Amino acid sequence: MSGAVLIVLLVVGALVGGLLALRSSTRTGMPSRDVLDRAKRRERELEDEEKRGDARRGDARRDGESGR
Repeated sequence: MSGAVLIVLLVVGALVGGLLALRSSTRTGMPSRDVLDRAKRRERELEDEEKRGDARRGDARRDGESGR
């Protein structure tokens, strides 16, 4: 009986410890707000460029990188 109680306490302790670790590390690795804003702005610019059909600049850049 005491062995079962010990195992239950260990399992509960491990679960609580894991949840606390997840709670404290939720924002770890997230880029700053400035980086996210720049990425959104760049994505909008690329979409606008694509809508205009101005793909020539991208094609020229790819041709230059491939050494043609």
